[in-house]
Amino acid sequence: MNKEKVKLRDQLSERGTIEQSIIPGLPDDLALRCISKLSHGYHGKLECVSKDWRDLVRCEAYSCYKARNGWSESWLFAHSNNQLVAYDPDADRWHPLPRNEAIQDGWDHSGFACVCVSSCLLVIGGCYVSSFPREEPFVVTNVVMRFDPFKKEWKMVAGMRTPRTRFACAAVSGKVYVAGGFNLTQSS
Repeated sequence: MNKEKVKLRDQLSERGTIEQSIIPGLPDDLALRCISKLSHGYHGKLECVSKDWRDLVRCEAYSCYKARNGWSESWLFAHSNNQLVAYDPDADRWHPLPRNEAIQDGWDHSGFACVCVSSCLLVIGGCYVSSFPREEPFVVTNVVMRFDPFKKEWKMVAGMRTPRTRFACAAVSGKVYVAGGFNLTQSS
């Protein structure tokens, strides 16, 4: 087994999750290779097979293993009515993403930007627009939320220095660059 596979196996063993073969009758390196080639869109079904498989596809080393071997597929993310969905072209399926808890009920999120970094989706800045009449019709934010498709969870990460909405951004070599946009009082 190469270093990646050993690291993955060790990480799962430390958590006490893999106690037997991943697929009985197959060497673990071959079983891992087979499972890793399945589209991410099928991970929900894989997680139902066993606790071991669930822990395997949610493991950080597993996503790194897939990426290093060129088996990470490209997804298209779309946003509508405060709901993010992902299209998996390999499986030809749409997947609703879990609700982003940063968006409170009664507010719509708009004017944000999205980029992908290290197989994760970043939703950056934007403004929250009130669905109901309020004193503040909108609030510009600097919040950055990261969605990890392997763990299926949102996490707040370091925010921008300046709240902004309707700006340009790009990811280059794992770094995110943001330019322009507006905050409450001025254009940036």
